[in-house]
Amino acid sequence: MKRRTLILLLGGASSGAMSVGTGAFSSVEAERGVSVNVVEDEKAYLGLEGEIKEGVVRIKNQFAGKLELTVTAELESATGAVGVEADDGDIEVEIEGESDEGSEDGEASDGDNRADVTIGTGNSVDVTAECDSGGTLGLTFTFSGEVVNTGTTVDKTRTFTVGCDEDDDSNRSEENVKDHVKRVKFTGGGKKVRILTTENGGGGNGIGGVVDAKLYCGDEGKNVSENFEEVQVNTDVWIDDFHDDDLEKPIAKVEIDGGGTFENPDPGSGNIVDNTEDDSA
Repeated sequence: MKRRTLILLLGGASSGAMSVGTGAFSSVEAERGVSVNVVEDEKAYLGLEGEIKEGVVRIKNQFAGKLELTVTAELESATGAVGVEADDGDIEVEIEGESDEGSEDGEASDGDNRADVTIGTGNSVDVTAECDSGGTLGLTFTFSGEVVNTGTTVDKTRTFTVGCDEDDDSNRSEENVKDHVKRVKFTGGGKKVRILTTENGGGGNGIGGVVDAKLYCGDEGKNVSENFEEVQVNTDVWIDDFHDDDLEKPIAKVEIDGGGTFENPDPGSGNIVDNTEDDSA
């Protein structure tokens, strides 16, 4: 299953009893009912910055203490499912379904449309998103949490218009680059991996091409894909790409035909691992 990067466009409205203008806080409360000033996002205690780079919204904690935050995502009207997970301190949103005018609510994938993250004072967390179809849709985020040891809470809702770009295969190489694979990135949640031909964990500046890969799934890696599948390197590879209904998360190990084996020491957690066969040599 191919995924498209979402372009998150600021301009949606906040909602809630205390909303004041686009981008304002929905609700912020402190101890004894004291209200925190309602201000625009970039000046707010919980700041939201958009268009930092393609597909990213950045959450910045501008409170005077550590913020424990829950991020929830829902589709406004499109038929489909939304999954949200924390990965290496950031938030990833996955949308499955069609971008249309359907009347069905966007349901959570496996009931998991929220994730928790802790943000230190002055620090930021990036929210990235991917989808499996082209078009546009509305995606509503709810940010709720509490500043540790202060009693201060925050509840903020923003709706974004998102554009799902169609895959552009024109620049993709079909050359087999098994000899150039350096590492495999296992993401938190165990539903996808990224086969890397670079030391860069995101896949940037790596040699493009394909490899033949096999997945080993489950906590002990005993659920194995029937065949090797040709997949692109330096981009997300999903369990669904293997068209095997018996495969279930987490991905525990990846075997590259002629290129070694890469095993996650803690299946389901986010790790970047080197060739297991090299380690045992």
